[in-house]
Amino acid sequence: MIITLPSLSLKDYQEDRHERGIFDKRNTLNDLTGKEWLFSTKTVIPKTFPRIWPHNTKSRNYNPIPSDLSREIVESFSKPGDTVLDPFAGIGSTLIGSFFANEYHPPPRRIYIGIEANKTLLEKFTKFTRKLNIPNQGMFIGDPLPVLSEIKNNSVDFVLSDIPIWDISGPKDSDDVAISLDRYNQSPVSTLQHWCSSVNTILAETISKLKESKYLVVSIPNGSNKARSNNRFYPQVNLALSAILSQNLQKIGLVLKAERIWFETNSKNGKDIYRPLNSRFLVFRKEMSVSTPFDFKSIFFENKIPTGNTFIIHKAFPPSFNHKLRSEHGGMKPPELAQILIELFSKGQEEVILDPFVGVGGTLLGASIAGRKAIGIDINERWKTIYQQVSIESGFDPQEFLVGDSRFIVSKAIKDNSIDLILTDVPYWAMDKLQKTRGRFSRAGEHSRDKLHSSLHKFDQTAILTIEEWLDVLENVFTSCYSKLITGKYLVVFIGNMYRTIQQIKDGKIRKVGKYLFLSSMLAKVLLNIGYRFQNEIIWYAPDKALHVFGYPFSYIPSIVHQNILVFKK
Repeated sequence: MIITLPSLSLKDYQEDRHERGIFDKRNTLNDLTGKEWLFSTKTVIPKTFPRIWPHNTKSRNYNPIPSDLSREIVESFSKPGDTVLDPFAGIGSTLIGSFFANEYHPPPRRIYIGIEANKTLLEKFTKFTRKLNIPNQGMFIGDPLPVLSEIKNNSVDFVLSDIPIWDISGPKDSDDVAISLDRYNQSPVSTLQHWCSSVNTILAETISKLKESKYLVVSIPNGSNKARSNNRFYPQVNLALSAILSQNLQKIGLVLKAERIWFETNSKNGKDIYRPLNSRFLVFRKEMSVSTPFDFKSIFFENKIPTGNTFIIHKAFPPSFNHKLRSEHGGMKPPELAQILIELFSKGQEEVILDPFVGVGGTLLGASIAGRKAIGIDINERWKTIYQQVSIESGFDPQEFLVGDSRFIVSKAIKDNSIDLILTDVPYWAMDKLQKTRGRFSRAGEHSRDKLHSSLHKFDQTAILTIEEWLDVLENVFTSCYSKLITGKYLVVFIGNMYRTIQQIKDGKIRKVGKYLFLSSMLAKVLLNIGYRFQNEIIWYAPDKALHVFGYPFSYIPSIVHQNILVFKK
């Protein structure tokens, strides 16, 4: 006798939660509907949260994470009834956020645990919970390692923590994790190595408590110009520490799934498009059966550490300059954004701009708007044709556009010490080769179609480079550019971090795993090796960029709505 099991339709898994949207019962990560999930995967958090902390409340990292932001993150990576852990609890942002997550939804309640070695911070937490009239629970005082040893392995559902960096409280409250400014000034490399060792030791023990396939989110605060205490300014190492921490945690069973950039949108000048970064959140997933295939050992320690601030350019640029024709390229940047950067990093109209990966000429158009002379190089003749047509349509005399491989043309065609600014958008690793979807797809009322490809793939039929080969190509070009750039002038590079599904071999078996690739830090290391000096990181966030509900309800996949711009100086 053959028993036929009833087939379930999509509607059988759906639960209408009205204004919250439709919840899929197969969602094991959180209690969010598809509409709520959409914003939880957005890589930029442009939001000013209400301040519930008393004025000038200091945690380990200047200002604590807002409780509403902690609540949103807790709700994104845990379900009611789960256990939430913070091994660097500070004044209790994670605990208070977890408390409010419980209050906003019916039981079961989340269990939340915080560990803090600093008695002063514990006193602040206790005082504050009394003021809010909420239960003072879940906080343990003491060295994190002994406290963690009392927690059962594989018993925690989610970890959220604000990693301590600088010791701004003085010797009385100092500990081995926070960095002493005096020690850093004497020996930056060894001090950061010690910091990494201390943090990794505690996080490794924390990971042993985390269940398989569950998430760990850590915050690396920026500090911006407020990173000071008693008139002492602290170096801004957000980019460096984010890359180092990401690399080290992926060696001990975690996979980087996303970065989330938080900045506050309020401004004294409402028209100001520049904002300081508040924090960069790194999202990891515990997958002990997977190891990282990339081994960029001591990613910054053998070189000068990229110390500099991180800013946000918060602006959308409507389609312009025959956008439809230029979009044949697929990776072009707004000429108006190029204009902003050109006017920011070059001061006179007599200065010359170089773009060794010019594409359809966004940099050249931006230079024309800014009244600068520019030279562009690209390997595809088609891009030159498009640029020249658009330039003439826009009333500009076309700038110089050289067709060929920048690895050879830069050294031959550009004079030494003749360039005042290099502004470019590097060819992203493998983006022009990879298919946009897995399997076939269809639109309503149509037959299924083959996989989509990037609009760039038809212009480049070479084999996909490994990341190491891709970095070698960029190193070759930017080494040639170094002698062309005038000393004291700037190199400004667009580079987007990527989420890609990668095949890995473990115990003889092939497994696919989705990873977020910190290509910006890899490129930064290459440029430091050449001799460029890191100045700042700029993150361009266009608020009109479309969001996509990737992964719901089975897998957390970021909706990438930002790009990184690295600023170096010769």
